[in-house]
Amino acid sequence: MPRERAKLEVLVTTPHGAPVQGASVRLLGPRGAVVAEEVAPGRSLVVLPRRGDYELIVEPGASPFELRPLRTTVFLTPGKCGSVVAAMSGLEGVRSRVERVECGEGKSTAHVVLDYVWFSHIGYPPTLGNRVDMFVDGEDGWRAVAEALMEARRSIRATTWVYEPELELLRPDPLAEPADREAYTIQRILESRAKESVLVQLLIWDPPLLPIPGEARRVALAAGDGFEVLTEKNPTEVPIFDARHSLGNRLLGEMQIGSFHQKTVIVDGRIGFCGGMNMRQNDWDTRRHRLFEPRRCRFSRPSAFRARVRDGLCAADNPPRHDFVARIEGPSVAHLVENFRERWNRLLERGAPHAERSTRVPPPEPAVLPEAPGRSAVQVVRTMPAPNAERGILDVYLRAIAAARRLIYIEDQYFRSTYVSDAIAEAARKNPRLSVLVLTSEAQANHPLTGAWSHACFERIREALPDFELYALRCVDRDGRGKRRVQEIDHHGKLLLVDDHFVTVGSCNVNDRGFEYEGECNVAIVDPAFAATLRLGLFRDYLGGDPRLGKDIEHDVAIFREHAARNAEGPPDGDPHPYLVPFSPRPRRSQIFDRSVF
Repeated sequence: MPRERAKLEVLVTTPHGAPVQGASVRLLGPRGAVVAEEVAPGRSLVVLPRRGDYELIVEPGASPFELRPLRTTVFLTPGKCGSVVAAMSGLEGVRSRVERVECGEGKSTAHVVLDYVWFSHIGYPPTLGNRVDMFVDGEDGWRAVAEALMEARRSIRATTWVYEPELELLRPDPLAEPADREAYTIQRILESRAKESVLVQLLIWDPPLLPIPGEARRVALAAGDGFEVLTEKNPTEVPIFDARHSLGNRLLGEMQIGSFHQKTVIVDGRIGFCGGMNMRQNDWDTRRHRLFEPRRCRFSRPSAFRARVRDGLCAADNPPRHDFVARIEGPSVAHLVENFRERWNRLLERGAPHAERSTRVPPPEPAVLPEAPGRSAVQVVRTMPAPNAERGILDVYLRAIAAARRLIYIEDQYFRSTYVSDAIAEAARKNPRLSVLVLTSEAQANHPLTGAWSHACFERIREALPDFELYALRCVDRDGRGKRRVQEIDHHGKLLLVDDHFVTVGSCNVNDRGFEYEGECNVAIVDPAFAATLRLGLFRDYLGGDPRLGKDIEHDVAIFREHAARNAEGPPDGDPHPYLVPFSPRPRRSQIFDRSVF
């Protein structure tokens, strides 16, 4: 009887081990192609051809996660076990791989991992079926948070960098006295939910030398009130000054300079928020960023002072502020819960202050999808210090920049990451048609102490893109005396958008500390319709609703640059709106601080 021919089984998975359904598996040899048959999701079988070198080609098909194909050389020996003797490296830049090969009697199994295009192999896996809404600026963002908080039935879990109990989530009456506005503050809203038997757990960064606010301490010290508060230090110790200023490092010693910068809110394990807004009074503004806005005053300001701001007779306490927060329903909310759970329970195990009056967070329950499941693929990605040493946000940034074909669009408080600037320069060299637009804070880019790194990163990109510019947002209005006033908008956003296809937003700034050791949390979103709508809405905000917008990316970028060039000569006329101006960071003589510090 003829001997049964050996078979090769190919198991195709994502980096997180999920089977890739519908993957195409072929062996290409001197006598043509041998196509494998998919016998189960992510599992294909092929009869081994004769001994020799072959190309193993694995293509992901219509995977919703957008995976990279694999094309690698293998040496096949049909026979006793039909083993794959060697698997050589694939195409340059492709990180899909043959992870391992197992030999068996009559059959060998090759484990193939197809890498993500946009998502990271680090940390939590991406999920499908999420509904994502992006809120621009605090008026809409904090309103959405307040609505979710007031509908909470079981639990509220929040992380923030700095906590100010007086933050007003809702500001319906700009001239109301403090006593009439107190019910809208974050502290009172959380306390009211705790009184309704909702467990409130608040996790704050523990900054050096600064105590937690009195209102937060009061509820932390009260047992059984349903409002628990913990604080967490970041253990990172790095030199503050660069190698040329080692004396300063010796004098200061090794300092804990990292923070926990995450800004998340999770309600009932069902609705999650992830963004860049701190729970501070200054982190609020309308999308119009009007110069004389009485609702940007400190909580304690009385009605008379706020009326003077409204009438343009004095400035509000806080400048116009720009930021983003994403609201998520779907399976990725469980990963926001898991991030909180990991940090919170670790503090309980360490016996942190107030731990004895706090309760453990249980594992996330299975995701409850909204009635109409969303269309977005979402991944929760983090930067975490030791013991995690996780750099998922950096990985996502570098992947997205490398995958860009038409547009890299960044809005960020800072623009001084060597990782990002080098990656953009490399992408521009490979693709001269690529457009790069970066909106950032001009004040930060020209800061006398830290601006040297902004200029250095700017120059790295200029070498590849000679016409590269940065852009800042400004607002213009007339004061109560009729004089025209112009002010830069305090840009606090952390947004990357690529090709109207991919978006990431969260707490991580474009600086190397945010990518290396700060405690950060972002969401990465693949959803072309969502990304295109977001980008077009922002362009309309900054370009006065120019009716020509909306044709395609290249056309809109040209209009963007046209407005910026015109605004460089003076503020636009007409109805006040935020507008953009181009600028180049001023050169600095030396980089005193290490690149990973600021």
